Amino acid sequence: MKERQAVRGFLATVEVLPPLIVTFQFNPDSVQDNKAVNYADRSSEICGTAPGKVYTGGGDRTISFDLTLHGNERGMNAINPLPLDNGVSTELAKLRSFLYPAADAWAQLGPLIGDDAGYRVQAPPRALFGFGTKVLECVVTGLTVTETQFNSALAPVRANVGVTLSVIQEEGHPLHEFDRRHRNVLAALGLQNTRVVGPDWPPS
Repeated sequence: MKERQAVRGFLATVEVLPPLIVTFQFNPDSVQDNKAVNYADRSSEICGTAPGKVYTGGGDRTISFDLTLHGNERGMNAINPLPLDNGVSTELAKLRSFLYPAADAWAQLGPLIGDDAGYRVQAPPRALFGFGTKVLECVVTGLTVTETQFNSALAPVRANVGVTLSVIQEEGHPLHEFDRRHRNVLAALGLQNTRVVGPDWPPS
């Protein structure tokens, strides 16, 4: 029986030309999904109650994970068969391009696409993060690269990459609204599992 291939996560953006797509070579072992909440101090003099906290709104939602890149002497890019600037260099360059307000790589491609000035973005491109049921629009806010092995030209052939994303949570944003509704549906379905079971239940 043919083994089914696992679905891979990805980062992508179509805000630039050509589109930037990074398909994970290996899916991360874990994904951290954190949501901050903002509270303000409640004055007992105003409310007439004991001091406490008042919810003032949601904070940032951040997603972080680690990627592993494995290449070889000839690298992962068939267009560039030489060891120099190969290995996993092109994949690292694509990941780093999510961070910069003005991307030199796309400017260099300008003459090839008929745009002498190149195509420059004025802010970090928004990234689509896809991982299972998570399909979210984000901004890459952090990238930590640890190069762990090199080829004969000292181009990295193995690297560990830590990625941090800030999720776009704008009201009316289609992906944000879909994620919120999907979460609410799952929470409602989860209520069906909150039954008390055991030898003494239901009571006679």
